[in-house]
Amino acid sequence: MQIGAAVSPYQHFGFCKCDMLDEPGAYHILFYEEDFDIAKAVGLDVFRTGIEWAIIEPREGYYDKEALKLFNEYLSSIKRRGIKTWVTLHHFTNPRWVWKYGGWESKDVTRRFLSYVDYVARELGGLIDVALIFNEPSMYTFLAYIRGDLPPYGFMSLKHMRRALSNINETILMARDILKNYGVVKSFTHSFTKFESKNAIFKPIIYFINRLNSKYLAMFKEMDYTSINFYVVGRYEDFSMRFLYRPKSLLEIKPPTPLAVTEFGIATRDEELRYRYLCSMAHVFKEVKPIVAIWWSFLHGYEWGLGYQPFFALVDIKGTRRILTRLAKVFRTTLENPPRCEFVERDAGLEWRWHL
Repeated sequence: MQIGAAVSPYQHFGFCKCDMLDEPGAYHILFYEEDFDIAKAVGLDVFRTGIEWAIIEPREGYYDKEALKLFNEYLSSIKRRGIKTWVTLHHFTNPRWVWKYGGWESKDVTRRFLSYVDYVARELGGLIDVALIFNEPSMYTFLAYIRGDLPPYGFMSLKHMRRALSNINETILMARDILKNYGVVKSFTHSFTKFESKNAIFKPIIYFINRLNSKYLAMFKEMDYTSINFYVVGRYEDFSMRFLYRPKSLLEIKPPTPLAVTEFGIATRDEELRYRYLCSMAHVFKEVKPIVAIWWSFLHGYEWGLGYQPFFALVDIKGTRRILTRLAKVFRTTLENPPRCEFVERDAGLEWRWHL
């Protein structure tokens, strides 16, 4: 199993010129050489990052040569350190001009995105070990049309969400064909969240939500890897939702192509809890045997709709200074040789039992 960690352009690069308000992120685009040295030092085999469409094509039909040069140098810097590149081509953000077409409900946006994918594959494909076409299409459309955290900031607009999601799914399959023509290994990521309830009232809702998992697993038959972002199980209790970290739920996934865990992690600054979670996931990975396990995230940065409060990172940020967490120092050794431990779930929450 290869071991990695991830960043995304908007959340970590800083100032991406996209369709959201500018955020400094972690200033990764200014300090990437230092960040890659740290990645090498903590033993990463894989660095998951992204190319920002809005930087590459700031105006419709105009591909910025300086941006291309920047990403060429950026990806080359990773490769020089002997680290593999898993590169996301769309991670929740767009060029501002896509909205003159109405965003992802429009086939014109599909056409422009496919042109961008072709350009990236042609110019940068030799530096990309795996291209991840789209990050979490169902979550992207949920945040954009139901929860209102992303443009066009819709709220409970189910009709628009369905239309955009259908178009994105078709676009992913067309982008797959483009990447295949260039010999680029390809996939996309799906946030696999299982929902459950003991209350019969919620059974129809649970069925509808969980059906998306089956749909995307079927789409992965057309990809080189089944790329799963794995975090939580959702449980409906009365009319509220509880989210549980239940690592063994990963065992229930039946991937049609080799499994890649493209994100996993836990949002807390409690280093003991973070280590316990990592240890439990390491034992699950021993059973599941993914080809890669990528921690979210490498650097502390922005989280969608939540700002900078949630903490997932291996490397903390103070201003522009990089600070290794305790977890980062044992990250690789724990995944390779996890201590013996037992994981127990209780109805009132989670109970951790450790035998180290």
